[in-house]
Amino acid sequence: MEQYKSARADAEHLAALLRSALTRAGISDDEAGKVRPLVTATGRVYVQFGALPLRDAVKLLEALALNRSAPHSAEGPTLPAEAFG
Repeated sequence: MEQYKSARADAEHLAALLRSALTRAGISDDEAGKVRPLVTATGRVYVQFGALPLRDAVKLLEALALNRSAPHSAEGPTLPAEAFG
């Protein structure tokens, strides 16, 4: 039961962060409120995102594009050496 509560708390926290990010991207509270935490009977943890109206999906896509840290080179993203162990 303790694992379930911990997993649920993690999912609730992440869902709240996602709802906040969606609101900052210009998506209404009603639509952002559709993001819900979910823990299955087998213990798998999800954040249920639901469906967005097309206009809100476009806002989300635009917000994600604006938050890209730097354009990738033609060769693809660069990873630090530590990523390879």
